[in-house]
Amino acid sequence: VAAVCDNYAGAFNRARTLAPQAATLEDYRRVLDLPDVQAVFVATPTHLHKQIVLDAVAAGKAVYCEAPIAHTVEDAREIALAGKGSKSVFQVGLVQRADPLAQQVIKFIDADAVGALVQARAQYNKRNSWRRAASTPEREKALNWRLSKAISTGIAGEAGIHQIDLISWFSKTLPVSVTGYGGILGWPDGRDTPDTVQALIEYPKSMYLNFAGTLVSSFDNVNETLMGVNSAIFMRGGRGWMVKEADSPALGWEVYARKEPAQGETGIALVANATKILDMGAKPSATAAPAVTEDEYTHYSVAEFVMAVRKKTKPAAGWKEGFESTVSAIKVNEAIVTGTKITFQKNWFEL
Repeated sequence: VAAVCDNYAGAFNRARTLAPQAATLEDYRRVLDLPDVQAVFVATPTHLHKQIVLDAVAAGKAVYCEAPIAHTVEDAREIALAGKGSKSVFQVGLVQRADPLAQQVIKFIDADAVGALVQARAQYNKRNSWRRAASTPEREKALNWRLSKAISTGIAGEAGIHQIDLISWFSKTLPVSVTGYGGILGWPDGRDTPDTVQALIEYPKSMYLNFAGTLVSSFDNVNETLMGVNSAIFMRGGRGWMVKEADSPALGWEVYARKEPAQGETGIALVANATKILDMGAKPSATAAPAVTEDEYTHYSVAEFVMAVRKKTKPAAGWKEGFESTVSAIKVNEAIVTGTKITFQKNWFEL
């Protein structure tokens, strides 16, 4: 780490314990002026991404921008166009695109083990008010940007975007409509963004994603379910299980696979990095992967970015994936806040 930049000097104390050799700077433009800096991570509040990203791309730096890339479609389009025209790596932090399990699951989907997708569910349940205390009113307002609907994309955008992106990636389609609603049910503290939300997102061929999220309860935590005509896949904490329908075609290899209880059924354990496990002399069918934390998802994504910069390869989530998922999440949040149905327009996704 060459430099750590923040406009609040108090953040540098923690940074120095993590990266003691790094320069600490309050103006991001000074970072972009450093010739030895190859790549930058833009991890500011969502509504502050745009100018930093545009300047970083103009400076010839490789850029990793957190998802969502912006809080408005207009800003997202400017960022995506900059990423499209960049001669360096441009990656968006859609962290599940780099997750070994998700990369394994999409292979099963492409091999038709799941069959045509008919329905999906995703939920984000974490008891966390998102409110942070600070020493001054100005600093507190800056820290609590997620609680203001004027600049926040809400639960659907700031958290659910990863799951919405996952379903769009797996189904190889984009949403066509969304109906949503939400409310402030557990944290009536002056915020105007809902702390509990529901959205029904329609995809082509009448496939639906039911997204639900709350900051009030952690019950059942974070997970995703895909249901197809041949089988269903349940994903949770970096682990996955495939539950086959009784009349689905035989896959051949499932008789050798590890079987585990999954949602009241017997599921085939989907093990990420199966090839690596075989190389180490172990059996994937006997290897139970540990649960993965949010930090580990980020680790996979950051590692992919570093390798993409070094080897000049294309990341799994670039400007196009980042733009499409940001537009999707912004409109899902808009439907939730307004309590209405929104029909997606094709030109919203065009650059």
